[in-house]
Amino acid sequence: MNLSLFNFKRLNYFFYVSLIMPIRVLTYETPRNPHLNLAFEEALARVRAKDLVEDTLRIWRNEKALVLGYFRNAEDDINLLRAKEMNFSIVRRFSGGGTVYHDLGCVNYSIVIKRSVRFPVSYLYNELLKGTLIALKKLGIKPHIKNTNDIVVNGKKISGTAGSIKWNVLFLHGSILINSDLNMLYFLLKVPKSVKDSIDPVKYRVANLSRFVEDLNYEKMRDALIFGYSKVLSAKPYFDNPTKKELKVAQILYKQKYSKEEWNLKRSPNIDTKKIERKIEEVLG
Repeated sequence: MNLSLFNFKRLNYFFYVSLIMPIRVLTYETPRNPHLNLAFEEALARVRAKDLVEDTLRIWRNEKALVLGYFRNAEDDINLLRAKEMNFSIVRRFSGGGTVYHDLGCVNYSIVIKRSVRFPVSYLYNELLKGTLIALKKLGIKPHIKNTNDIVVNGKKISGTAGSIKWNVLFLHGSILINSDLNMLYFLLKVPKSVKDSIDPVKYRVANLSRFVEDLNYEKMRDALIFGYSKVLSAKPYFDNPTKKELKVAQILYKQKYSKEEWNLKRSPNIDTKKIERKIEEVLG
């Protein structure tokens, strides 16, 4: 064999391998404390913004929670008396989108990356979200997108997503109904009496993914999501644990923001953001 040709091929191989970026995978979760779980979501984005961690895919669950989009009104979307009776936490996230139901039969994922893209919002929903579609196809089904951010299988919504472009990072997170208590979902969430013509009503017709995929569980869904986002980002996944700074920032956000009724239930939360920013800056520098 021509030695120079061999060295050239080997050089090309190592050059190709070096182009494959890593993607960090976290399965850190606090299912019994949804407020801290959502605080960690924001902490993850903020720490990535400082380049203290790499692009990250997080997969996590809440035991009993109703999660509001940033702009939503709790009274409009949730039967508050029923939620209190059933001991469901109500938490507002930092991203937009609608209100979603969480239990242990629902798998949530978050992807935070740094990319220079021309149209960030379009990239989130037209490109990055393909990671979830690839994951679902790997499970043997044919998903498609409705209403920009709803993922539909056989005419039923099985997943919703929300995104954020803040702190110079792209952030996408979503919930996938695996084997949730749909009776409880409809018992606690309010379905609008009328839907705008611009919205496909499939948004309010949900189903569990286990209806279409046999023997589906958390582990299979987790592995499929890792596969999907590794493909869409051309990245090599590796499992990791939260850093000390991520946990510290999450605690700040939990205590100063996500644990407060003012943040979670008020239409226009009056939170001391300057104090929060100052404390976070002390941790992240």
